Amino acid sequence: MVENYMKIINKSMSVAASSGGNYNEELQSAVRAHNAASHTVTKMPPEVIMHGRKIKRGLPLIDRKLLDYDNSGIDERDRAMKIQAKHREDARRGARKCQLKPGDTVIVERQTRAKGDSRFGTQRYTVMEERNGNLVLGDDEGRTIKRHVSQTKKVVEWREQSFGHPEAEDAIPTQRATRNRKIPKHLQDFICMADVNEN
Repeated sequence: MVENYMKIINKSMSVAASSGGNYNEELQSAVRAHNAASHTVTKMPPEVIMHGRKIKRGLPLIDRKLLDYDNSGIDERDRAMKIQAKHREDARRGARKCQLKPGDTVIVERQTRAKGDSRFGTQRYTVMEERNGNLVLGDDEGRTIKRHVSQTKKVVEWREQSFGHPEAEDAIPTQRATRNRKIPKHLQDFICMADVNEN
């Protein structure tokens, strides 16, 4: 809604600047035109919902009885459009459900970083609570911070420490079998210089 109103404000300002008129009058006329047009979600003009009656632009309205409209239907259409817009945006961005759960260890994205710094810091935090992608993290000193899941990265111990395991130290690395190497046929008539030097 705010983005749509910013479009109206920018357009009315540009019209006032190009025509040399008063921008307050242009802005008021743009807002009145916006409020009089039917909304794409509610299917009703915003001024009807705000005032509870149909606004007449010409002669004064004599019959001022309230307009009968379905509030539940408007709310239902609004909710359905918001859910549809959310699914469309999630599919466009490739969003997926949060994989972190309480007890996981994560590192947090740096707030400010220099040119050579990595994106994530080295301080490790433990996930204490997860709610709709918002995490409550705690460190070893008992301090807690709040971060979104997009600002964290799960720490995975993927290297096994082999220190203190004699079987790992005594293991002989396996080697691939080598093929028998022969001198090519077109070189069999020549004398190998290495054999001549040895003799």
